[in-house]
Parts: sequence; C-alpha cells; structure tokens
Amino acid sequence: MRVSMVTNDDNETEIPAPDHASRFERQKQRIVDAATILLNRKGMRGMTLADVAGELGLTTTSVTYYFRRKEQLLAAIFEDALARLEAMIREAAGEPTPRARVERYIALYFEEFAQAQREGGRPIANLSEMRSMEEETRGRLIARYRGVLREVRGFFGPPDSEARKRLLRARAHILNEALFWQETWLGQFAIGDLPNVRRRLFDILDGGITTPGTAWAACTVTPDPVTEPGEQESFLRVATRLINDTGYRGASIKRIMAELNRTKGSFYHHLDAKDDLIVSCWRVSHRRLADLRAKAYREHGSPWRRISTTVTSALALQLANEFPLLRVTAYQAMPPAVRDLALRQAQRVALGVMGALVEAMGEGTVRPIDPLIAAHLLLASINAAHDLQGTGDDQSIDGVIATYETVLGEGLFDPE
Repeated sequence: MRVSMVTNDDNETEIPAPDHASRFERQKQRIVDAATILLNRKGMRGMTLADVAGELGLTTTSVTYYFRRKEQLLAAIFEDALARLEAMIREAAGEPTPRARVERYIALYFEEFAQAQREGGRPIANLSEMRSMEEETRGRLIARYRGVLREVRGFFGPPDSEARKRLLRARAHILNEALFWQETWLGQFAIGDLPNVRRRLFDILDGGITTPGTAWAACTVTPDPVTEPGEQESFLRVATRLINDTGYRGASIKRIMAELNRTKGSFYHHLDAKDDLIVSCWRVSHRRLADLRAKAYREHGSPWRRISTTVTSALALQLANEFPLLRVTAYQAMPPAVRDLALRQAQRVALGVMGALVEAMGEGTVRPIDPLIAAHLLLASINAAHDLQGTGDDQSIDGVIATYETVLGEGLFDPE
C-alpha cells in the first residue's frame, strides 16, 4: 500500500495515500448505497450482509472488510441519510422567507426521490428503523435527528414563547413526516408528473385543508374491543406499543412477556412464531381504525365532521400510547406476501379518506385541493403522532391534538 508521511517534532504517522483513501471511501459509499436500497425494501430484519454483497457482485468478506457487523453498516446508512437531510435543510434555510424555505426543502426532497427512481439512484433510508438499533447507537442517531427537526423548525422563525415553540415544532414535524410518508405512495406517479405533485403538496401545506373560517369541530370516539377483554387483548396492546417504540427487533418476546408478567411459554399459547406477532398487531390496528371511521360516519352527517372526528380520535390513540395503532413502518418486518397486503390495505384507507374529502369540498368545508395527497398527509400525521410524546414539556394530549389540528387545518404558515 502506498503511504504518505506526516511528520511533526514528536512522532511520525503513516496515513493512506490520497488515491488509496479515495478508492476506499468510494467503495464504502457503494456498499452504503446498495444497503440503503435493500433496507428500504426489506427492512432491518430482512437485509443481510450477504444480500448487500450480492447486489454489488462481491463476497461477504469484501463487505465485512468495511463493516464488520451489520449494526455498523446500518449506522452508516442512517448517518448518510441524516447528512443528506442536513444538506438539504442548510440549502433551503438560505431562502429569504418561511414559504420559500419550505418550498425549496420540498423541491430538494422531490429531486432526491426522482433520482432514486431512476436507474442507479439511491433513496434516503427509512429513518424510522433507527428505533430498532442497539441502545447506544440509537441514542446518538435519534439525538442527531432531533437536531434535524430543530433546523426545520427554524424555517418558521425563532420561538418567542412556549406556545409558539410547540406550534413551530408541530409544523416541522408534520412537514418532515409528509415528506417521509411519500415512500408509501409517490412511486405511483411517473417521474415527469412529480413537479405537479410537488406543487399540489405545497399548496396543501401552505393553505391547510379547510376553507377559511371552518372549525376543526371534532369529537373523540374510541374503537370497540377487538377481542374479549383478557390476556389476548393485553398481549396485543403491549406488543403493538413496543413495536412502535422500539421496532420489530426491539419488541422481543421476552420483553413483551416480562411487561405482562407472563412466562415465555404463554406467547406460544397465542401465536406460533414471532412472524405471527406483527401480522396480528397489523390486523387488529386495521380493524380498530376502520371502527373509528365507521363510528364517525354513524354519528355525523357532515363529511368534514366525519373526517375530523376520525383524525382526532386516531391522534388520541397514538398520543395516549396505551393501545396505539401500529405504525406503517412496522410493515417492513412482515413476511413479503403479508406486507404487500398491508400496503394495499393502507392505499384503500387513503382512497376512503380521499372520497370523504371530495364530499367535504362539496359542502364547502374543505378547500379545492388534491384529495389523494391530502388523505396521505392526514394518514402520515396519524402514523407519526406517536413521536410527539416526551417532547420535554407538560402539554396535555388535548393541547398537542389542538396544535396538530391547527397546522393541518390552516397550514404551516402565519396568516398574512
């Protein structure tokens, strides 16, 4: 190996020559790029070092030369994604107004997405999988993402009170989640259509969903029990919460049964294998969300009241975290056939919300916006509401929901 010498008065240190270091970093980046694609396709559980090597025509040993353990490669994937987000945010932050900053940020994200759709492109990693990392790595990555969120919050100006800080944090959170959620639906559009889709998304984030003067006007309903009260319901409740908190890998059978003060053998009374766990939690969540929608439809004649009641009720479930709905990000841990079914079901839910939004436009409570994009924005907000827990203040669940409703209904920006 060629080396260059760096010398000072105390010691002499050998470092790789520039050409070797460059080749090393290029190959390392190739591995990260290939692994990112596999991670988004298969999830942490399904991605293996052998798979990554196969994608690049390498041996597994060639990959372990750069990343000895899968955990190290996963950390590099997430750090790469965060660095790319930080670069986009820094560029967007140079724009002169909040609207211009947000519009530029969305444009940069769409450009990244379009590039990933083209041959040889690489997506941004699904950051929600960070919660499944080992504790020390997870803490470091999540702290860095919180810094990302603070920078996005800065698009809207400095907070001058706690109430203002909460509002700006909600805006940043909804904006980021609207972008991250695109992985579930944006691929349905041709690359040439993406500029129009981007403009329609910005229009919704700019002006909100409702017409001026329309109140959120929601009540809260709760889903009916999905099983008879008892051990099985407790099991599903704890399992769903732990999967949302720590990912599929963190929700171990041992941890679930310890929270329930049951023996590990009790698990197999309910399920044959851990694969069945994620499927059961998904089926239950799907039924519970459908029940919320059905109750909202029975109780209200107004399309907007039905939508707002469904969204508010789902947000309350996520924030209380006693028995939340399963996050869509958990779908990656499902067996492929079940994952495809779950994603199809999620698309059907979006179509149902889209229809309700069209009806609400007819009654004059919802602005003339793209109803499919608006439906996905609402579902993304429900899915991500879990992350608003533990935000460092004593705001009540009702207060968090009210802030969320303001942003979704009226948009990201202060009135002119």
